[in-house]
Amino acid sequence: MTKHEQEMYLNKKAIAVFPMTNWGGVEIIDILHGIDDRVVYRFNFGEPQECHVAKIRYGENYDSFKTYAGYSIRLNDCMRV
Repeated sequence: MTKHEQEMYLNKKAIAVFPMTNWGGVEIIDILHGIDDRVVYRFNFGEPQECHVAKIRYGENYDSFKTYAGYSIRLNDCMRV
C-alpha cells in the first residue's frame, strides 16, 4: 500500500469490526472488488495502526482473510458498524 493510500484509509471509519479483546480488534475499512476481492483492514487497540490489504478467500461454507499476523478471520464473524 502506498503512503497516500495509507493516509486516505487512516481517516476513514470502519465498516465492520472483529473483536479480539475487550479493548479492540481488527477493523475492516473497505472491501476492494475486482477479479480477486481484497479487504483493507487495520488493528485498533485504542489507537488505529497502519492499514493492510489481504485477499478474501472464498470456500464452500466460509469467506475469510488472513491478517499479516497469521490470524484467519471469517467475514461472517465480523460485526457491522
